[in-house]
Amino acid sequence: MHTSLISAGRYAATALLFTLAMAQAHAAPATKESLRRYFEVAKVASLTDNAIETISAAQARDWKEETDPKEKAGKKAVYDKADQTIRKYINWPVLEPLAIESYQKLLDEADVQGMTVHAQGPVGQLITNKLTPALIAQLPAIGQHIEQRVDAIIDQDDAAPKPAVAPPAPPANRKEALARTMLGDYPGVREEFDAMMGTIEARMMQSAAMFMGEQAAKMEAQMKTYGARIRDQITFDEITALKARLLADALSEAEMHAIIDDNKKPARRAQLVKAKKAEAELQVRMNTYLQEKVFPVLVPELVKIIGTK
Repeated sequence: MHTSLISAGRYAATALLFTLAMAQAHAAPATKESLRRYFEVAKVASLTDNAIETISAAQARDWKEETDPKEKAGKKAVYDKADQTIRKYINWPVLEPLAIESYQKLLDEADVQGMTVHAQGPVGQLITNKLTPALIAQLPAIGQHIEQRVDAIIDQDDAAPKPAVAPPAPPANRKEALARTMLGDYPGVREEFDAMMGTIEARMMQSAAMFMGEQAAKMEAQMKTYGARIRDQITFDEITALKARLLADALSEAEMHAIIDDNKKPARRAQLVKAKKAEAELQVRMNTYLQEKVFPVLVPELVKIIGTK
């Protein structure tokens, strides 16, 4: 049962990570044509493929590094099924309609035209060609960090005092400090993180129901306890500090300053606020898609494989 709880926590954290990662990768209602043009200029399709390949390669290391032949075979079977399902259900041709619906709901034609112009400019190209690929490259490290934190949080003694949340360590150098400023200064990112973490209990219950069936309902109180711990102990500042440390060598100080200065411009800041609302809508739709279309197909197959190991 404890294994199922950890699996539920990991699934919830993975779903959260995926939706946040995809959000980072890219009046009169905007037309499909203008949105597709923006997605093309921002290279959203190739960046989505890049993210999927990065996550897949990271997951493959688990079975490739296993030395016990029986464990290796079992882990490879789980990986193969998960990878096959993810590649079938999570790709840009499938996700593009969700993105178009989300952006059309909250952006008008002028908004999308402005975003396209920005994406074609020097800072937009810097974001598309350097910042976003760098953020994608760190997904495995972020995912591993979240998994380890979830495991440790679930293992905490229920009777023990609530641990104090320690602030992240100071930046190691000037570039890392600059990266923290750049990542933390995007309009709405902290609120977005908090809103997503606020749904962690519900995500854990959804995941537990898939792994444990009707038995999950009996553990709702425990799930809420675990979810509250995860929400309280895994903070925006913690994740941002980790991302900044990983990102510091990917961009020069001049490039980070260019993005920071660009984000301070009132027109760009207003553009980012509207785009962030569209991304939040996309995250909701993506999470619903994962829960309703992907996990119900994937989880029973994984449970079946794990049960035969």
